[in-house]
Amino acid sequence: MTAWALEQRRAAAALAQGMPFPDRRLELWRRTDFGSLALAGLDPFATGVRARNLDDLPPPILERLASEGQRDPAGLALVVQRGREVVLEQTHPALAKQGVIVCSMERALREHAGKLEARLGALIETDLDQFTALQRAMRAGGAFVWVPDGVEAELPIRLFQWLDRPGITSAPASVVVLGQGSRATVIEEMLSETAEGAAFFNGSTEVFVGEDAKLIYATLQDWGRNVFHYSNQRARVERGGELQWIQTVLGARMVKTNSYFSMVGPGAQVYVHGFMFGEQRQHFDLHTLQKHLSDHTTSDLLIKGCLKDRARSVYQGLIQVAEGAQRTDAYQANRNLLLSGTARADSIPGLEILANDVRCTHGATIGMVDAEQMYYLMSRGLRRNEAQRLIVEGFFAPVLDRIPLEGVRDRLRQAIQQKIG
Repeated sequence: MTAWALEQRRAAAALAQGMPFPDRRLELWRRTDFGSLALAGLDPFATGVRARNLDDLPPPILERLASEGQRDPAGLALVVQRGREVVLEQTHPALAKQGVIVCSMERALREHAGKLEARLGALIETDLDQFTALQRAMRAGGAFVWVPDGVEAELPIRLFQWLDRPGITSAPASVVVLGQGSRATVIEEMLSETAEGAAFFNGSTEVFVGEDAKLIYATLQDWGRNVFHYSNQRARVERGGELQWIQTVLGARMVKTNSYFSMVGPGAQVYVHGFMFGEQRQHFDLHTLQKHLSDHTTSDLLIKGCLKDRARSVYQGLIQVAEGAQRTDAYQANRNLLLSGTARADSIPGLEILANDVRCTHGATIGMVDAEQMYYLMSRGLRRNEAQRLIVEGFFAPVLDRIPLEGVRDRLRQAIQQKIG
């Protein structure tokens, strides 16, 4: 391991020892409590079963790839992690010929350290909370994606996180870099089956979008209901760059994620679309920050939430416009649909504006399924759950339609149907 990466670990470990366990005394943790997560009982060094080829991957991952016609190993740019280890990594030959790098973080630190030194850990504050410091100290796995200047990666790059069993901690760190004028699509999926006993995912993702580059990044989370999920995502978008960020949250027992987007160059654009669908006693907490640090930047955020049973969601978002970031155009919306009287959604949008020539708006809605819509659909022969499914699918359609792979969209629709029952 390079000296600078080792020093990062040491500094983070020392910092974590002096920090308290994240609880409701911290502003970002006021509405979410991981107190039932016993870190001492989890194994942070659990190893996965290394895959010799695609056939050795877990069946749920193979099913997803097969449903999209991507069964041929040579037709994939792929990184798969099981627990704390990357077990399979490969770059499509056509992408490799273009200079695109798709590999594990461990390989990147060995072979591409120069590309990582100024980027790994550059966007995420180590002292944000104890989990963030622990993640940096215990980092294992993750992916590195590098797209050179002017290269258009036509094939989607697939990243998978898989938790084999309970009682483990996974702490991957991923870095995605797009050079000037480049194009790429990256899809990350987080999967596991529900098991007895807790597991903890503590991940980080740092994204760098170069001048006039365009990145579509989709993160799709469907953990088993025993998983505690904590993650930090950060993106930096340069002059004329565009980021389309898609985030879906379906699984896990408890989720706390912080997604921050910085537009640092004139003309930078960020479009964020996401949804959460909780059932039973699932708890989802999403915090977003749209940081406009230069003039003529644009951000547009839409997060939708649907809840049933005793599920709860928390959305807290902030549009931040720096002094001098004139002609900013920013929008933030959180829409919530409740399918039961015991579900709860908290929505806290906010603005912080230090420039005087801007257009910034935000809004939030929370409501039950429209009784007239249900009556109309049921009067035409649909059963209650079928009518409810159509309403929920229509509610999520603006997000689903932006997901770049048809097979992924179909799976999300199936997951929505299963949750409705």
